[in-house]
Amino acid sequence: MGQPKKNEEDGMFELKFYSGYKREEIPKAVVIGNREFKIDEIISRKRAMDQKSGRRFEVFKCKMEGEIVEITVFESGKWEIFFS
Repeated sequence: MGQPKKNEEDGMFELKFYSGYKREEIPKAVVIGNREFKIDEIISRKRAMDQKSGRRFEVFKCKMEGEIVEITVFESGKWEIFFS
């Protein structure tokens, strides 16, 4: 597993990645406070670009702890998580 990425805005959340030969590839766990939540399944993965800013990002739709979550990872390393 790769190094966790901290969401810089609040510092209480971390995203851990599986690191393959192409560097950090897919999210494997979300750490909230002292608890780690394993991502059980990647349902979909989409690469996109914001037309206004030109910034690239990836959107992962995942199953985590029985819930469906969407994780957006930006080129800068920042990320967002949305719970359905």
